[in-house]
Amino acid sequence: MSEAVIPVVLFAYARPAHLARVLECLRENRVPLILSYADGAKGLSDVQAVNATRALLREVDWCEVRLVEREKNLGLGCNVLTGVTEVAERHDAFIVWEDDLICVPGTYDWICAALRHYAEDGRVMSVSGWTHPRVTPVDAGENPYLDARADCWVWGAWARSWKGMAKENALAKMREAANRGVSPAAYGADLPAQAAREESSNIWAVRWLYHHFQHGGLCVRPPWSMVEHIGFDRSATNAAGAVEWANPPLQKAPGLPFRWPESVEHPLCRALWTAANAEPSLAFRVQRKLTRLLRQGAKQLVPQRARVWLRSIGSPKRLLGDYSDWAAARAASGGYDSELILQKVVNATRAVRDGNALWERDTVQFHEPVCHEPLLAALRRAAASENGRLSVLDFGGALGSTWWQHRPWFGDLPELCWSVVEQPAFVAAGIREFTTGNLRFYATIDACFEAERPNVVLLSSVLPYLEKPHAMLADLAGRDCDWIIIDRTGFATRGRDWLTVQHVPAQIYPASYPCWFFDRAKLIEPLLAEWSVVAEWPTFDGAGRGYEYRGLMLKRRRPSLESSAVA
Repeated sequence: MSEAVIPVVLFAYARPAHLARVLECLRENRVPLILSYADGAKGLSDVQAVNATRALLREVDWCEVRLVEREKNLGLGCNVLTGVTEVAERHDAFIVWEDDLICVPGTYDWICAALRHYAEDGRVMSVSGWTHPRVTPVDAGENPYLDARADCWVWGAWARSWKGMAKENALAKMREAANRGVSPAAYGADLPAQAAREESSNIWAVRWLYHHFQHGGLCVRPPWSMVEHIGFDRSATNAAGAVEWANPPLQKAPGLPFRWPESVEHPLCRALWTAANAEPSLAFRVQRKLTRLLRQGAKQLVPQRARVWLRSIGSPKRLLGDYSDWAAARAASGGYDSELILQKVVNATRAVRDGNALWERDTVQFHEPVCHEPLLAALRRAAASENGRLSVLDFGGALGSTWWQHRPWFGDLPELCWSVVEQPAFVAAGIREFTTGNLRFYATIDACFEAERPNVVLLSSVLPYLEKPHAMLADLAGRDCDWIIIDRTGFATRGRDWLTVQHVPAQIYPASYPCWFFDRAKLIEPLLAEWSVVAEWPTFDGAGRGYEYRGLMLKRRRPSLESSAVA
């Protein structure tokens, strides 16, 4: 592709305050040409805001602006489809922007570089400036990657890849993609429903996504987002309910890679999108409907039997109470029979060891191979940093549940050691029955570090059950290891730590005990002087009202050789 100017195609409507911020970002990015399509007012109440929006566009004096002012209101979907189709007839490549998307400096240059690099590669159909920790492969590091699911939050494309967008709607493209072997919900249960309401809701992005699936196309993504949506408010056309996709604070744009990746999809992308947009179970949907009726005061419409049922279903972790300190939560807990739990764990692990089950979790046996892909990718990333050496300190790892589940995927590593640090009774059982060449057990963190030199500390579903989790995390962060993985951990979305009591389903084992849901900033920020969060992901534990379960990977920042020499 030539070095011709790549225009930004900017779609605007009636949000001058949002647009002002967007234009400032485009100015900082030294965008040379803006092709703007300003939609017409829906009614008299919008005229003033529409006029103010157009005035901002006319006042731009730092680049060339070609403004199309719609006489009538087309709506976002029709405005984008017709506008991009017009641009694709005159330009080989372009970048599409909406009036509620801001970015960091360097975004325009990064997308342009990718558009020029992949211009002749028919497998690549778009370049995005956006991603999110929930769907970014944990081993992406600082490199771009390719994803079969595209998006609509600042993206670049070519006239060749837009071809055919105006001819078929999303449902038709969904059917064509299915004929190619891509099921409608392969990249998220949200897409088929969006396709069904594309025309009635006047939306367009779902058609673009199925256009990629239909043609086997890929989207180039940055290793972290350069873009954020600022339209999560009542003025948003289609994004008012998307707060869950808000990104962490934007950081500096990634540098241009020395070598762009080959046009092959990252193997984790499909699983990450499926997990992030999972289909709610029937029980959950019924529960949500009944709960909504109760909150609306329609108690008479929900039979007593249904109200009892509501209290017994949903998340397997029933959470009751909000306590000021550990002693109060402990007093409200029923406790547990530690000997009974240990025996059930031993029996389940014996079944795995003897080949009667493939893996177990919380004493439940499983007979199909399943890996927790974000965790596996994080572990393999750590191993790759030391030429294939993986030595894990699995704190609170029972009798090696995570090891047994994932051992089939570690066979190619030249050096592997999995060390579980547990309560004395578990350690005794582990040494007596389950120690292997790779799996070992220790009663203390000190003993493990002295014997094994672990390069990874794994904290999987363990910090929430400690009386002083912050102190434990600080202790581990001060040890000589390069990676900490916090997985399957609850985070509160209420702006503070939440201490509650968790009740375990009786079919697993009768127990209740204190459980923390952490304020993310309070847990992680004390570590950031020496550690960086390099990946984050949602976990299969799901989310609930006021909390969510996540995993994240931290990497120690080691001083470079040059800085050490200067010092």
